[in-house]
Amino acid sequence: MRSSIFISVVISLLALTASPSHAAIRFAHVKAANNDILLIEGAFEATDRPDKLETEIKSSIPKFVAFNSLGGDGDAAIGYGRAIRRLKLLTLQVSGSKCEAACLLAFVGGTQRFAEDSSMVVDRTLLSSGTPGQQTSSDKYKSYFTEMGLDPSFLAFVTGLADGDRRVLSLIDMAGFGLVTGQPTPYVAPTAEETVASEEVPSAALNEAALQFFQDMQRTWSTNEGMSFLASNYGDSVLYYGSQRSKADVLQEKQQFAIRWPMRIYAVRSGTAHAACFDICTIFAVVDWYTYSPARKKSSSGAVNAVMTWDPTTHKILAENGKITTNDKSVAGPDRIIRRWLTDSSACSLSYSQDACNSQALLLTQLGNSGWCRKPDATWGPCTPQ
Repeated sequence: MRSSIFISVVISLLALTASPSHAAIRFAHVKAANNDILLIEGAFEATDRPDKLETEIKSSIPKFVAFNSLGGDGDAAIGYGRAIRRLKLLTLQVSGSKCEAACLLAFVGGTQRFAEDSSMVVDRTLLSSGTPGQQTSSDKYKSYFTEMGLDPSFLAFVTGLADGDRRVLSLIDMAGFGLVTGQPTPYVAPTAEETVASEEVPSAALNEAALQFFQDMQRTWSTNEGMSFLASNYGDSVLYYGSQRSKADVLQEKQQFAIRWPMRIYAVRSGTAHAACFDICTIFAVVDWYTYSPARKKSSSGAVNAVMTWDPTTHKILAENGKITTNDKSVAGPDRIIRRWLTDSSACSLSYSQDACNSQALLLTQLGNSGWCRKPDATWGPCTPQ
């Protein structure tokens, strides 16, 4: 029999007996099945040297680095983050332990970053040197976030917080800011009879398959075949926007939406989609949408940070979530999608980006299916009936 072990359970239990997260940095090694985890606990201090991390892993290289820390000195945390990146380690954060303020600077050093919902807390002390009342220039943080692949909006978000304003980040927030590249999943230990490799490595082939599935899902949901596609590809039980629901329940909600908005365009924004596959796949992307109801003469459009969990073995959707980041006002037509087409058209012509070229062609088809065409004078408008 195979035993499912959540990494989060192990870290949570350890955190209960760990030293206080405001004490000086210390290390603890945790082993969960074949997942070796190095837990970094305590507050980062100005005197902390990241070479302590290199010494710590010489005898045993962990699969993940996790944290139980309320923050501390930003420069020290950045030093740890760069050491983690140099050592090509993965970082993991779960809701059972803390990663607050400057701790995030160390966390983002991971070559791949995994986190559970609400496992990180941000406030303005993230940009503090660790000395009370002393704020440092944002230039070094901007440079560091760029180096680690975060979205520029993250720095703007932190600097926009008022003193004392603490924000618990949802998984969707983390994905939008680029803080995470995936989500922790249950680890299933192989039996003695199985020959599954013990070292899990992200699969490039699976990542590509997951991205293609996600693209197909958005494209098909924009057509009359959308309900059929979902009926074939949802799991029997789906973690749908935070609630575990039956497939039938989710499909009923989707059907009601499709009736309300019979014309739909859902398009993955070029360059935003990425997947992380181990035993299952997590896909993140920004999706632009436009919906229209001819009967009600109503339309809507906007953008959403979308997350989907997909089983590459069964090809079933296990979880779906999203957070609307933009909801356009006074929508008269698919202006957002047309702007996307223009952007992708330029990128395709100037840089020959295959991603942009593919997106341009798909958007042209989707706009045409929704009754919008490009005119001879290069403007857009309702298609002229033939």
